[in-house]
Amino acid sequence: MGEIRSGIWRKFRFKNMTISQAFMFLTVLTLLAATIALMLELAVFEHIRNNIMAPYLEEYEIAPGYNTQVLKTELVGMDAVWIDWMSNVQMVTVIITIGGLIGGEALIFYRLKLKKPLRILDEASQKIAKNDLDFQVIYNSEDEMGKLCRSFEIMRASLEENNRQMWRTMDERKRLNAAFAHDLRTPLTVLRGYTDFLVKYLPQNKISRDKQMLTVQTMSEHIDRLENYVTSMNTLQKLEDVMVYPQKVTMEVFIVQLQESAQILGRAKGLKVSFLNNAKEAYTDIDPEIVMQVYENLVSNGVRFAENKLTIGFEAKQNFFTIRVMDDGSGFEKHELKKVSDPFYIGKTEKLAKAENHFGLGLHICKILCEKHGGLLIIKNDISGGGSVTAKFSGNINHSVCL
Repeated sequence: MGEIRSGIWRKFRFKNMTISQAFMFLTVLTLLAATIALMLELAVFEHIRNNIMAPYLEEYEIAPGYNTQVLKTELVGMDAVWIDWMSNVQMVTVIITIGGLIGGEALIFYRLKLKKPLRILDEASQKIAKNDLDFQVIYNSEDEMGKLCRSFEIMRASLEENNRQMWRTMDERKRLNAAFAHDLRTPLTVLRGYTDFLVKYLPQNKISRDKQMLTVQTMSEHIDRLENYVTSMNTLQKLEDVMVYPQKVTMEVFIVQLQESAQILGRAKGLKVSFLNNAKEAYTDIDPEIVMQVYENLVSNGVRFAENKLTIGFEAKQNFFTIRVMDDGSGFEKHELKKVSDPFYIGKTEKLAKAENHFGLGLHICKILCEKHGGLLIIKNDISGGGSVTAKFSGNINHSVCL
């Protein structure tokens, strides 16, 4: 019973009243106060009037048991002035009383219902104008101003998150540009060296035809490498504009497509590819294009580092679709596990990666796409020692967070 009374009190106390309810409540109190004040004033003026008139009145008996008062002499001096002005003074007093009570009501209403939330909102607006979002808008009330403050806080939090996302994007862009410029130096330096070599010796006919063809071929390979690198960079830039559109996909048909794609890639390197299908649901909500892009990246990495076999697992449950790719290679170094999904990171496989025109973008692209699809990318070593990469995709996508 005590909790019920406390809840009712919290609901109907003045702070939690709506603005209209609070205004009506104070208006009623003001009318009651005005009525009492006017009654007291009338009584006071009547008492003063009787005291002034008493010396000038004489009482007569007009009938047995009935008396009346008559004016026996004219009022003189200040007594006459007070009586003449009494009605005017009484009217002015009434106006001042009513005006004072109305003004008091407005002041109380402002101080109790508007002053604090307006101050909070004004301070918040000034901070937002200065791009200072490290604060909270807190006003605990159930009235309209409380709801407005909560809406303002939601807006501030959204601005703060967007601001953080913008800075993260800018930092990522700077880092990508720095890595891009750094990795371009080597092939450009090689091309510059071969160009200087040809410019110096070709006019003098000091280079054999075979040497000329070999040099041109090498330069062509480096140009191809640059083109591939720029293409990869362009692909990475466009990922920021990717939108994820989940659709109901039949698991049996889709997994067959995934298996055929992996078998083709594995067959090219003579690998044995096996599958673990734990997809219990007949349908799931995914974007097949996004999932296929991530899958092909993971399988290509697995094929690159596997020695004899590749194992791929599928799972579909609780509105999540999961792909796990495991190879029997040497796995990841411990210090690589946290960096291997960074852009352009190729670690201990640098020589092999450069030989295959690999720039360390695959896992980074997979990570971005998984996160856009409401999931994540998990990179670790399998208990057998090889690498294991798991991609999770969620069917519950909020398009407002897909940049």
